[in-house]
Amino acid sequence: MTATELDWGEPRPIPFGDGRGAFAWLASGAEPASLRPALDLEHGAPVLVISGGAADLSGAELARTERVLGAAVPAAVELSGAVVVDGGTSSGVMAVIGAARARRPDAMPVLVGVAPAGRVGFPGGPQGDRVPLEPNHSHFVLADSGEWGGETALLIDLAAALAHRHRPVMALAGGGPIATSEVLAAVRRGWPVFVIQGTGGLADALLSLWSVRHPPARRGADRLIHGLSRPPAPAPITDPDLREIIDTGDLRPVTADDPVALARRLAWELQDESILKSAWQEFASCDAMAKRLRTLFTRFQSTILVLGVTATLLALAYDEAHWRFLHWLVVAAPILVSVLIALAGRHAAGQRWVLLRGAAETIKSEIFRYRTRTPPYDEASTPAARIATLAERVDTIKGRLMQTEVSSGELAEYNGPLPPTMYGAGRSDDGLSRLGAERYLSIRLSDQVAYYTGRVGSLSRRRWVYQVIAIAAGGAGSLLAAMGFDVWVGLTGGIAAAALAYLGYLQTDNTIVTYNLAATRLAALSRHWRALSPDERDTTAFLGLVEGTETVLTTELAGWVQQMKDAMAELKSRDDEQGDSQRRSA
Repeated sequence: MTATELDWGEPRPIPFGDGRGAFAWLASGAEPASLRPALDLEHGAPVLVISGGAADLSGAELARTERVLGAAVPAAVELSGAVVVDGGTSSGVMAVIGAARARRPDAMPVLVGVAPAGRVGFPGGPQGDRVPLEPNHSHFVLADSGEWGGETALLIDLAAALAHRHRPVMALAGGGPIATSEVLAAVRRGWPVFVIQGTGGLADALLSLWSVRHPPARRGADRLIHGLSRPPAPAPITDPDLREIIDTGDLRPVTADDPVALARRLAWELQDESILKSAWQEFASCDAMAKRLRTLFTRFQSTILVLGVTATLLALAYDEAHWRFLHWLVVAAPILVSVLIALAGRHAAGQRWVLLRGAAETIKSEIFRYRTRTPPYDEASTPAARIATLAERVDTIKGRLMQTEVSSGELAEYNGPLPPTMYGAGRSDDGLSRLGAERYLSIRLSDQVAYYTGRVGSLSRRRWVYQVIAIAAGGAGSLLAAMGFDVWVGLTGGIAAAALAYLGYLQTDNTIVTYNLAATRLAALSRHWRALSPDERDTTAFLGLVEGTETVLTTELAGWVQQMKDAMAELKSRDDEQGDSQRRSA
């Protein structure tokens, strides 16, 4: 089929029946950018390109494509406002995407199919031995070609033109030689390519080659078992196209059977929000480091407490038995405690944990204010001004942090997925899209209440356990005294003191009170919003909801940070005294 035989100078409607219709263009010599106004995309939009198997995608591979990609694409498009471009025919991965649009047309308003004019059929047009166009697409652009693959250059150029200043993203399921050409073209333009494992064809072949050339780094026990020697070099890739894709491509393996996670990843890549992404990176780095330091701090303090009790036990046993080997243990135990106290003070893990946690949550609050267009990021500001304000405020938070004890230790960069994996409704949040009232309530307010409630339950159980230990130790001490074993009363007293000291280090009582108060105030804000009529839920009410929520969270955070700072200062003073005492006793 040639351009002369069709001769479409203007878009042509295609009536697919059942109320479905689409517009088609014959792109014969036309610049792809000229189609932007016809699609109401004068300024461009994020573009998601779907590539992969057609007739050869079937069975379990087709089922996985439907389950993962078919569910993820509408969700990602709804979050990012992207345009979807694919091969347009009613087979394989294109049929999956068309069916996904049929289920959620509002989520995916623009689905553009690109196909060779001489190979496809449609109502009111050429029929015969042709592959029908998929009827749930909104638009088609036909290449002036009679061969499969003749549309590849047009598809890639059209995606780039529709994206304009954005960077298109490609998703691959299955695929053969034509998909290889599409992926190669995307790689040469620097587009990320999400490759769905378990869909056969090119997708599985690429992931097999990728896993050999990009093995996960060995660490921990693996290094001890396998040593530091490098694995043998993989066999060379003979196909030059596959070799170029593997060597230079930005491939993103999709191995999990989780469309929510994939939608989140796609939406993140589709949106051009570099400053907001940088803010999430700063949050994630502070958050991850805070978690590591909290673990280190609790382990240090637990070890010091256990060794303190052990030292008491050894001293009492030596007084009773006078075994010579116990003498050296009695001498060594307090020395070891002193060393650990010195290391804990030197590392300042507790202080750094608290400061990093405070910075992380402050950055997170700025991110949510930005995404809800709450002052200072309200609609009265220009987009450039909002971005500049976010960058400035995040830099200020990070600058203040660097003037504290945090700068005295390691500051590892976070290398995991962005935004970091959340829980509850936030699990599906892409971290970038603008938030309305219901979405904000779900992923910010309600999830935070759920977090506080869960933490209160966990901390209450922990408090109960350690209180039982302290009470039981006290009771055991009274019993031993009554039985005439007065010498061992010191050990039970030490155990009781250690259990209560552990709770004091973590400020368990104060944290439970703080979390309960914050959860109560947040729940009241939610109830107030729900009680408003639809007419009352205007912009002013929404801004009040966000301001109230962020104020509660900021107040809770400031109170917690101050409590923990005071606790860390007291702990340091106590540890210094204990260290001096242990050294004197040694």
